Amino acid sequence: MVALGALLAVLGAGSPDGGGAASAAPASAKTPAPALARFASCRGFLAHVRRTARVVAPAGGGPRVGVLAPAAPEGDRAAVVAPRAGVDFSDTNGQEAGVDEPDIVETDGRTVFAIAGGRVRLVDVTGPAPRPIARLALDDVSASSLLLRGDRLLVLGDAVAPSAGGAVEAPVARLRSVVALPLGRPRTVVAQIDVSDPARPRPLARVAVDGALVAARLTGGTLRVAVSTAPRPIELGRRGALRAGAGAWLPRLAARDLATGRTMRRAAVGCRAVSRPRSFAGLGMVTVLTLDAAGPLTLLDSDAILTDGDLVYASPTAMYVATPRWADPALAAADEPPHGTTLIHKLDITHPASTTHRASGAVRGYLLNQFSMSEHEGYLRTAATEEPAWWSGQDEESQSGVAVLAERDGKLAQAGRVNGLGRGERIFAVRFIGARGYVVTFRQTDPLYALDLSDPARPAVRGALKIPGFSSYLHPVDESTLIGVGQAADDSGRTLGTQVSLFDVSDPSAPRRIAQRALDGDWSEAEGDHHAVLWWPATRLLALPVASYDGGGAAVGLTVSRDTGITPIARVRHPGAVPVRRTLVVGDTLYTLSDAGIMASDLLTLAPRGYATFD
Repeated sequence: MVALGALLAVLGAGSPDGGGAASAAPASAKTPAPALARFASCRGFLAHVRRTARVVAPAGGGPRVGVLAPAAPEGDRAAVVAPRAGVDFSDTNGQEAGVDEPDIVETDGRTVFAIAGGRVRLVDVTGPAPRPIARLALDDVSASSLLLRGDRLLVLGDAVAPSAGGAVEAPVARLRSVVALPLGRPRTVVAQIDVSDPARPRPLARVAVDGALVAARLTGGTLRVAVSTAPRPIELGRRGALRAGAGAWLPRLAARDLATGRTMRRAAVGCRAVSRPRSFAGLGMVTVLTLDAAGPLTLLDSDAILTDGDLVYASPTAMYVATPRWADPALAAADEPPHGTTLIHKLDITHPASTTHRASGAVRGYLLNQFSMSEHEGYLRTAATEEPAWWSGQDEESQSGVAVLAERDGKLAQAGRVNGLGRGERIFAVRFIGARGYVVTFRQTDPLYALDLSDPARPAVRGALKIPGFSSYLHPVDESTLIGVGQAADDSGRTLGTQVSLFDVSDPSAPRRIAQRALDGDWSEAEGDHHAVLWWPATRLLALPVASYDGGGAAVGLTVSRDTGITPIARVRHPGAVPVRRTLVVGDTLYTLSDAGIMASDLLTLAPRGYATFD
């Protein structure tokens, strides 16, 4: 049972009235590097947001976001080792070792936990065929992802308005609503479930906070949840913005002990735990909740930054929040059109019970996704595309670059940079591995750039490979081999369907594609979501979902090896041609998941062993 007394004590500690061929280029003096300043009191916080609201609210009373608007939101030569049933199982495909990322499926090697058909499903996989044993229906919550920590399942989702009438099927376990939900305002929910007995999952606790989920990361027993909120006063117009108190600007939080039914409501963050960039970064707010996920779901810490949040990357020691900033063309000087930048804030997560801001900075251009950032030996490497100033009337080409940032006196300062990657193109994939970086750009051909980042002050391109098509996801097999998942394309750049490529990068000055295989599918979820990729080194199995625009889908199994290339094994299809979304390994079995059911297949041959339908 959740220790609500401890939970309430922690919650009460921070009330809203206080508490807690490219060439290297030097750093550009024109690139902003904002540092953060923490508010000393609610009075200072309120004065700042009111003053800013007066600036950005037009005289006509209509809402305006502000001066800047956010962008839309092991080596394969080793002998094959047979997996052991009940012992070996695959994890979610994440970016960094030791940092768990939420996904729609989790397993502990005995039970598969999955979101399918709008419900959380629990499936026993200890027998010869999968057997559904329980399901969860979360009242007024749309579950989007899961995390597993020991015998605690964490369900993350969006709160939704209660449905009006209609019969509701009685689920195995039901989570009651936490708070009344204002229509039209996003709210993120984290629910903790005791799954020590998977056949009888027991809801323990629930935390709901205003804002849209940006990202969540689990390191050890600590869960950090980043949510983004739009300023409430803007919705009230100019006068409402200037009259609203501090509480109107702060996201609200509700925590409930589901065993006792007791609920605590308060501001998610105190005024003195809010920081702002010294240069204006919008009136949105990114709040990072630090939660104890190993024991009772307690709020340990909360911090916020007055900025719009778009992208999160986390290493084992730091979390980075990135926000693209598009300059307002109306404010641009005619002789020097502005180029956008991405603001980056570094948060220290080394302490399991706290999250602390360390530094802020900016890079030119826009990041593609979380793989556009990577921390190595204290430096942050970023890859970004600079788009042309479309309103300037000048004929400018896009280009991409890699910047290396170092923490100095509260700022993320540029230590080194290399420019000129993919002129006229934009980034489609990035992967940083140790002291190397790999960047894919595309317009008609697919340049794969190999970069040497061993000297942070002098990052350099060592080699490039140009081939038709592109990779939108790069997966390291070992230090000298990369798998690329993306699209084949003809000479004009027209895409032809999903393909898998194998790259030899042992010599960074001359990267080579040593194998390629078309998958006879129009697209794969793995192209946009790396969690859909399964790489099982023990058998050199690569499994991906593929789908066609005319309906239907399957999971494709491939053996990938430097010696033999990319060899198809088989396709796994579910009844009714329902699209397969995820694949995972438990022992000597490959499980494939769709919204309709779960199938067990032989790990080596992919021959079917059993299928269970979700009711």
